[in-house]
Amino acid sequence: MSMENRDRNMQGLEELHSGCCPEAGSDGEWRELCRRCNELRLAKESWWARIVSDPEAVPCVEESAVTMRLRGNAFAEVELRGPGLQCRIAPEHLLLAHPGARTVLGDEAAPQPKLVRNLADLACSYDHVRRRVCRHEDRRAAILDRLFLRHSCVLAVDAALPSGRVDLVALSAHGTAVFFLLRRYQAGDLRLHGPGGIVWRMHELNRLLANEQAMDCWLRDFLERACALETPHSRRYRPSANPVVIHPRVRLLIVDFDHAQRLEGLPSLRANLEDGLDHGAARGDIHCIGDAGNILYSTFFSGI
Repeated sequence: MSMENRDRNMQGLEELHSGCCPEAGSDGEWRELCRRCNELRLAKESWWARIVSDPEAVPCVEESAVTMRLRGNAFAEVELRGPGLQCRIAPEHLLLAHPGARTVLGDEAAPQPKLVRNLADLACSYDHVRRRVCRHEDRRAAILDRLFLRHSCVLAVDAALPSGRVDLVALSAHGTAVFFLLRRYQAGDLRLHGPGGIVWRMHELNRLLANEQAMDCWLRDFLERACALETPHSRRYRPSANPVVIHPRVRLLIVDFDHAQRLEGLPSLRANLEDGLDHGAARGDIHCIGDAGNILYSTFFSGI
């Protein structure tokens, strides 16, 4: 993610930082960032140790930041700042008042609400901050995070590719990397024809996957960054004896439909999607699982 895009995406977020030095340059920034995070992880009561040891935290190492997700929420963005680190968190997550509390307004100024104001506060009040983050849930994003936590074959969620994003990246035991889009049954783009529709998006991603040199480079860089950060999930990124190859077609996971929808609307929806993909492997590229909890390792790599 570029510095410009990151700043725009994080606009309105509050910075918690130590020191006042300017941030480091972007060349090789992730290496130094991961090194500092790994050192801080050894201090068991540090703010970073609290975050990275959270059993529901999903990490991602980008070029100049480490992002952490909780239940589908972009929770914290950690960056270099001088000799230390800084952490960007949405201001509403830093309030220490009870979620149901009310401020009484009168003629005089009301007392300022208590806030997490620095990294030491974050370490002490992490559980409170975490509860505020988890009050909000994007169900589709939360499903992605649960799949990451449940399956060690899942390398990334909401991954930024050279062009666009993909919901899941999974790596088989034999070294095949497969890219996925995940949609709930009610998603509008499943039924949208043309640009913006899911079939159009799958064709766009398939063209990207056909560029073997670019995608091999992307995957190699991604794995190198992920290996550099020590987390409870580090093992899944360690080099394998098998050479890694990229499956040439993106796959679609459709979830969250009930028995009636399975019998009535799903067959025609799937048929329309397969017609739009228009290739022999279309049936193997679409997987319909009513309950995302039933997605298995074999689901990711069936037919490969």
